Amino acid sequence: KLRGSLIANKTLRLLPLEEVYNKVNGVWNLSSDQGNLGTFYITNVRLVWHAEINESFNVSIPYIQMRAVKIRDSKFGTALVIESLKNAGGYVLGFRIDPVEKLQEVMKEIHSLYRVYSANPIFGVQYQVEDRAAPLEELTVQYEEDDIEITEDNAASDAFVAYYAEGGKDRDEEPVYNEQLGLAVENLKEGYTLESLWEVTGI
Repeated sequence: KLRGSLIANKTLRLLPLEEVYNKVNGVWNLSSDQGNLGTFYITNVRLVWHAEINESFNVSIPYIQMRAVKIRDSKFGTALVIESLKNAGGYVLGFRIDPVEKLQEVMKEIHSLYRVYSANPIFGVQYQVEDRAAPLEELTVQYEEDDIEITEDNAASDAFVAYYAEGGKDRDEEPVYNEQLGLAVENLKEGYTLESLWEVTGI
């Protein structure tokens, strides 16, 4: 990221879970002919540089977007060169730190933090697993057949069917008072009782 709002009150704006491991002053950005003097912030997720005169002139390079970090000769002398991935802009950025020994130390530190990040990336998201699903073996219940015997009793239903199968149901019988029910019901045909028909609904 180029020219972002990275610095506030001379301090780097930290991302979630970000920690500053080193601050290096006297770092020249070689993007212009005369170079710009600034400061490196080396963190656990990225490398940040900003100009001393103008903090809004800055660059943030996440480790996840780095393609290569190496030392190379330039017209400004020995320089630290950082290349970003093509999908991150494909930038080639050069920085100079004096003396050369200090430059080599900075490169080793960046390499080390890059390897740590690659092995265990930090995306700024915290989470905690509270409940884990039980293993499938614990959730599996063995199937057992129910010990049930099914029997058929068609006596009641047969009486009901026979009652309506007989002719004469094109009209209702005269109602009579039934003391057992306390209601007026249709007069039953000969050979049928209220109990035999009532068993149909009591199944």
